[in-house]
Amino acid sequence: MRRLPVFLLLLTASTACGSGEKSCPAIALSEGISLDIPAAGVTRVSLELCWAGACVTESAPGGEHVFVPTRGLPTTPVRTTVTFDDGKPHVLDVTPVIAYPAGEACGGGVPTAKLVVTPDGGVRQVP
Repeated sequence: MRRLPVFLLLLTASTACGSGEKSCPAIALSEGISLDIPAAGVTRVSLELCWAGACVTESAPGGEHVFVPTRGLPTTPVRTTVTFDDGKPHVLDVTPVIAYPAGEACGGGVPTAKLVVTPDGGVRQVP
């Protein structure tokens, strides 16, 4: 009689594992702009982001991979001005997209955009 509860527990666990439901990890993304900078020597990155008649300025320490968190980022074009240590502004329109940490089925999507510095020193958005 004592074996029946153990058997039922094992049966329940085995059928739950084979139910075909996707298991979603407990991870999250932050909304914001990431920037890949292949050239060394950038110590500070500043972003001015303008949309819907308002602008915000965010900055982060430089490096090869920089992430600038930006709350309220839309999925419509954002006028973006990127400035490095040299003070030269790089202006472009960036359209953030919804990114999911573990796929759309798991939810948790937030607006993000990825920028790269090109070999000639320009800045462009990449998918």
